[in-house]
Amino acid sequence: MEFEKVLEKRASVKKFSSKKPQIEKIIEAVHEADKAPAAGNLQIITYIIIEDPQTILKIADCCQQSFISTAPYVVIIVSDLKKIKLLYDKRAEKYVKHHVGAAVENFLLTITNMGLASSWVGAFSDPMLRSILKVPDDKEIEVILPVGHELIKGTTKQKLKHSLVNRIFYGGWGNKFHKPLKFIRRSDM
Repeated sequence: MEFEKVLEKRASVKKFSSKKPQIEKIIEAVHEADKAPAAGNLQIITYIIIEDPQTILKIADCCQQSFISTAPYVVIIVSDLKKIKLLYDKRAEKYVKHHVGAAVENFLLTITNMGLASSWVGAFSDPMLRSILKVPDDKEIEVILPVGHELIKGTTKQKLKHSLVNRIFYGGWGNKFHKPLKFIRRSDM
């Protein structure tokens, strides 16, 4: 698929069919996610792939989002702050956010390109999820990504984005003009 089409088609899907994608596709999407830029080229992200329906149901409960329970797979992204904190100290948390965000977007675009669907879930009960997945206390659970085939292909559309007119500045905050406007006199028109 052309890159622009992938960007247009990527949407948060919350209705999955019972058809289960091949695990190899999920693993391939994780490989693509892992190509995201990382501060110091440190590999601080771990991926947990869940396919057990009972575990997925428990994850849906942790998020209080029942649609997750219909996904045949759930991918959990976990970060390790201590690795990056040694190098970047106070900036480490910021860099982890950058890395995780880039990895998630790579994952979502790859899933879309494969004809699969997903949604980015960031709200969950950390203690409950940590207990279910046995994630150590020194690791941070970042994101939950339910994955599957869209229930009715092509029915979920990307939400309309607001105009960039007031959100692009040139050379500094508030300057909406790429080049200064020339002074035009009425007689020049």
